[in-house]
Amino acid sequence: MKQEQAQEQEQISQYDTIELKVRDDNGIRVDALHLKEYGSGHSTLLHDISLNFPKGAFVALVGSSGVGKTTLLNALSGIHPAQKGTVLYNGQDYYRHLGEFSDQIGYVPQDDIIHKDLSVKRALYYAARLRLPEGYKHKQIHQRINAVLDDVEMKHRRNHLVRSLSGGERKRVSLALELLGNPRIFLLDEPTAGLDPGLDLKMMHLLRKLADRGHTVILVTHATSNIHVCDLVCFMAQGGRLAFYGTPAEAQEYFHTTNFAEIYNALEPTAEQKDVPKIAEENYKQSPYFTRHVTDPLENKLEEQDQASAQAPAVSPHKRSHPKRQFWYLTLRYLALLKNDPISLLVLLLQAPIIGVILYFLAASNVFNPVSVVTCPQRADLLANSGPIVSYNCQRLVNLLNSPQGTAFAQQMQQTKAQILQNAIAPNSGVNAQTILFVMAFAAVLFGCINGVRAIVGETAIYRRERMVNLRIAPYMFSKIVVLGILSLFQSAILVYIVNMKAPFQQGIFLPVFAEIYITIVLTTLAGLMMGLAVSAFAPNTDRAMSLIPLVLIPQVIFSGTIFELNTPLLQAIGALFATRWSIAALGSSIGLHADKLAVDNFSYRGTLFVSLNSASAAPGAITHLFIVWGALVLMSILLACLVAYALKRKDV
Repeated sequence: MKQEQAQEQEQISQYDTIELKVRDDNGIRVDALHLKEYGSGHSTLLHDISLNFPKGAFVALVGSSGVGKTTLLNALSGIHPAQKGTVLYNGQDYYRHLGEFSDQIGYVPQDDIIHKDLSVKRALYYAARLRLPEGYKHKQIHQRINAVLDDVEMKHRRNHLVRSLSGGERKRVSLALELLGNPRIFLLDEPTAGLDPGLDLKMMHLLRKLADRGHTVILVTHATSNIHVCDLVCFMAQGGRLAFYGTPAEAQEYFHTTNFAEIYNALEPTAEQKDVPKIAEENYKQSPYFTRHVTDPLENKLEEQDQASAQAPAVSPHKRSHPKRQFWYLTLRYLALLKNDPISLLVLLLQAPIIGVILYFLAASNVFNPVSVVTCPQRADLLANSGPIVSYNCQRLVNLLNSPQGTAFAQQMQQTKAQILQNAIAPNSGVNAQTILFVMAFAAVLFGCINGVRAIVGETAIYRRERMVNLRIAPYMFSKIVVLGILSLFQSAILVYIVNMKAPFQQGIFLPVFAEIYITIVLTTLAGLMMGLAVSAFAPNTDRAMSLIPLVLIPQVIFSGTIFELNTPLLQAIGALFATRWSIAALGSSIGLHADKLAVDNFSYRGTLFVSLNSASAAPGAITHLFIVWGALVLMSILLACLVAYALKRKDV
């Protein structure tokens, strides 16, 4: 196996000269100098921690909950740099050179950093495509996957879905994922948490093997039964204090016990002795173990490391792979995730048919007919306004007004012909059509929100880890937008088609009415999608994201302009922030609704149906209005996309 790995490395050497230049040996020496971290309420999370982690060492950070183990690990990994102090990687200030070491660190947090709805093989394949140099061939990728699965003893589970694995197996797969890039240092946050004693021992021996190969391994753990396999153990006490750092045997000697678990109790403050952590720190700093493992290594070796670093050429930052390459593999991975979660995919696919069928049975077949949209009750004698009502078609009145009799009638009434036409239109004309269009607009926003709300928040830990390596924000974001956007296109088509089957759309402004309605619904759904992605990007977890959806959708109803009139500049300005407001304006204009007859503001609808005696004269203004509304929906999507990118950027180290 070692021979195969060596051959593989030789094959790709021409594509990765930077990697060869900085990896002349395996491990990374880590020096932590006076690390300090403070929490809320003036609490101390790290109290002046100085440590030396030699190359190829296996080190355990041990202590009870809340003593600062994960805080220290985050400071060492750069995920959350310490507020004060310095971390040196091979003599270089790590916080100033995070990018240079990004591909040399293997980091396994407490949360799984691998998609559960992919098979082990496919999860590793996409990770390899995103992380490894572009020169890797398909065969080399699979050779590397087989090698790391063999390292973690998971080759027999390569075709199983990650969600079907046990907790210990998922941790090993996460470790295999980190092994793909052959990092020089591994940092693991409680990799054995929740495992039974047998799996705990197996995981510790696996990490021991990595350290024996020259990798530096630092892990946080509560379990003490197997820390004897470590080279060094760091016991921490409350307040982020260093209580001991040395070999496991030295720890037993120092604390006068052969049971590591008893050390926990020895470091816990009591009602009688509240200063136990402080005393433990002071005692250790006065012991020969502190001199042997902290003071002497830092004093004797840092100067040599600085001289070597000054003479060595600077390490270039790790080169991120091409955005198009990342976008392609991220898109393929997201499609695979959707396919492997059939229940969620089925919910997404059934949204539009269900809403469409409901509207199919609720809508009258003539709801979008011109007579239903714009109703003009007319008596037998139009000029005398006498006799029974014989027609509701405004075209009869238009024909009269365009005749010489109509001209004389307008002069007699001392009104313009347009005024006579508008006065003849009955109040609430088209109210049923407006209701159907409102449901369609709201459903479009709903589709988009539901599509996007779980897309990012469900893989936050994975995103952060991949971002630390080489992931670009734009390819990641657009992989979601493209896949879910295509889904939105189909959802919009299904909704519009089903409604049109029962109640055919009529009118239109400058395109076939079906096309205008479809474009509006698509733009509305995309705006809803970006809204859902924004919620997903900002929310801390999936539950919070789902709970925010009603808060996002309810204002879409209130400020749509159909239920409540937006009759003040302030209300209109607020309404402009919501996609349903613009969507209803476009849909109603295409159908030919009249705003003044439906008690909505005059901006809402501007169509061509019986606006004047000559529909062609109303077309330029209606076209301009429609493009303004479409442009507003597009602008809203762009602004929300920028907001998503900002939220993703905030997740960076």
